[in-house]
Amino acid sequence: MSLILNMSHRQMPYQCMETCGNILVAARGSSIDSFSLENGSLLSTWTCPASSDTTQTEKASASEIQKKAASLEPVVPTGEVDAGEDGPPAKKRKLSSGIIEETNEDDSSLTPDTKQEQQDGKKKKPKHNNRSEAIASGLQAPAVIALAATKDGKHVIAVTGEDKSIRVFESLEEGGSQRLQQLSQRAMPKRPCSITITADDQTIISADKFGDVYSLPLIPSLESANPAPQTPEPSAAAKPFIPAANELTIHSQRNRKALENQKRQTNRPTEKSEPTFEHKLLLGHVSMLTDIALVTVEGRNYIVTADRDEHIRISRGIPQAHIIEGFCLGHTEFITRLCFPGSRPEVLISGGGEEELYVWEFLPGKLVSKVDLKSHVHGVRRELDVFKGIDGGVEAVKFVVSGLLSVQTMVGSKIREVIVVACEGVPALFLFLLTPSNRLEYLQTLALPGNVLALSLTSSRLIVSIDTIHKPGSTNELRTETTENLNVLQTFEFSTQELMLVEGALAFAKIEEDWKLDAVGRLGNLLYGLENLRKREGDGGEE
Repeated sequence: MSLILNMSHRQMPYQCMETCGNILVAARGSSIDSFSLENGSLLSTWTCPASSDTTQTEKASASEIQKKAASLEPVVPTGEVDAGEDGPPAKKRKLSSGIIEETNEDDSSLTPDTKQEQQDGKKKKPKHNNRSEAIASGLQAPAVIALAATKDGKHVIAVTGEDKSIRVFESLEEGGSQRLQQLSQRAMPKRPCSITITADDQTIISADKFGDVYSLPLIPSLESANPAPQTPEPSAAAKPFIPAANELTIHSQRNRKALENQKRQTNRPTEKSEPTFEHKLLLGHVSMLTDIALVTVEGRNYIVTADRDEHIRISRGIPQAHIIEGFCLGHTEFITRLCFPGSRPEVLISGGGEEELYVWEFLPGKLVSKVDLKSHVHGVRRELDVFKGIDGGVEAVKFVVSGLLSVQTMVGSKIREVIVVACEGVPALFLFLLTPSNRLEYLQTLALPGNVLALSLTSSRLIVSIDTIHKPGSTNELRTETTENLNVLQTFEFSTQELMLVEGALAFAKIEEDWKLDAVGRLGNLLYGLENLRKREGDGGEE
């Protein structure tokens, strides 16, 4: 059921965030806020402009509806039939619910699908407009779905989903304050789902939902921005279009007119629109990509990619990305997150739609160990109101790993590697210690006042974005209690005595604005979407 709610007293939560130098950049809907990591103050806000083609699409949809309505006016039959000069008369038109249907089964202009629909007496349903839903959800511009930042803290990279664009921003300091200035916008062939930056801060690596990985320069060169016209190579003349039918094979006046229209067609081939900016296809999967990471081991670079079909692929770094070093095989569900511990880059930790985390020695593709997540997640869910009364209990509800971070912290004189785990729709963080034998040892469950949406790490603290709109543990039920005193960004630090996260002193500024949401589920589509990767009975599996 669709509800119209006024969320004027609740801040829109942040769906993704990233640390960039001494600032935190966090995306809420179509806007990016930047905060000071020293005092938590708001530095600037950038808002994505409304897509022009989206606005035109909305207007065109209304005009098309009017045109279709006008063209579907009932035609009253006169009782006479039109006779062709040399052929039999055309068949009559039958009116059904105001829609004119042709009953001539010999009409070559009808497709098999159309004929079948007519035989079954079914109407063709209008195509679902996902873009219209995105605009109706309260977001008047494309939403930011991924963020990345260069190590020097000078540039931020954002992906806006509806227009499939990669945007590069420069962090500028003016008059004692910092702001983000957009330097470029490049629309990719397919919608990117994960991005990262090479170690030299010069190249963006983008993975998309169709399984392709591209590289493109962080700052486009002037030559690539305005490419010189090239002399096209001579090509063979296009073959003229020849209809399958001719005057000897048609038997009605209507078919004759259809044949004349076909002959008037232009023979121009359909041109595929390709990006004009500098980019390079590095590698490809045959399944939807879910995450990508770059790692260096003993001086050699690797590109590690995960997909919906349970594969982790290890490829060589640029310029030999086409060479596959191996695979890490063993997952039985889709993979969502990859994590490389800072002190042990030869170790890979992965998680996804399963109830365990996997620890690999990824170069030989060796599975070293697994650790159970189910007992910890279910322990949190049993205390939540939204899970009380569910048939089969919390064990009947699956979960997905949505965040994996590696944190190095000092305990005494030793450096410890701690893995922080977040799961979609779960109001808690789970901490594990990576032991010298590459096993994960459970440390702590940190309960939170809302579902975890995103994680970001600084040198001394962990920043967590929580959902203040939905009930803890739910991805579709709205809160009924007030959340005015609940900050969407919360900070935590490690205790100096033990490996435990405690609440930090830094508080980020709250942003108060009026915003409306037309439907409860549409905000959930932006904040929660990983569970949709799970294959169900009858699913073809491929995207």
